[in-house]
Order: sequence, then C-alpha cells, then structure tokens
Amino acid sequence: MIHESKENSKSLSKRLKRREFFKSIAFLGLVTFSTTKLHAKGSKSQFKYQDTPKNGQACKDCIHFEAETNTCKVVKGSIDANGWCTLYTNPKK
Repeated sequence: MIHESKENSKSLSKRLKRREFFKSIAFLGLVTFSTTKLHAKGSKSQFKYQDTPKNGQACKDCIHFEAETNTCKVVKGSIDANGWCTLYTNPKK
C-alpha cells in the first residue's frame, strides 16, 4: 500500500513537471510571435505614405527614417526623404 502511494506521488510529480514544461513552451511561443509581430513593417498605403511633406513634417526629420538606405523602420519599401506618413514622429518631442 505504501509502495503504491510512492509510485502515485512520483507519477503526479512527473505530470506536474511535464505540465510546467509545456506551459513554458507555450509562453515562449507567444513571446516569439509577439516580438516578430512588433518588428513587421507595414505597407505605404496602410500608413498613408506620400512622397511630399505634410504641414512641414518630412521623413528626413522622423525618428523612423534611415537616411543611409532611404528606408523606414516601420514602412516597407524605398522612402523619399521629403515624404510623410501617419507614423511621423519628431525626435524633439
């Protein structure tokens, strides 16, 4: 009788460890998915990109613009330094 309860205890312990393992794997999957999603670039149309400035705001002054490659950290494709989109963010604010 005592022998059976020890086996049940070991079995329960293994199941709990296994359950925690699978919870950890699931959590890591969610973290990876959400991180990947955060780094995905959107389309020009999604952010209403235009090749001209708007109200004195231009990509060349935005924190997302990468002048060396004429690209943006958040919008796909080639970006004009004088362009503008709804994600414009002034670095001085």
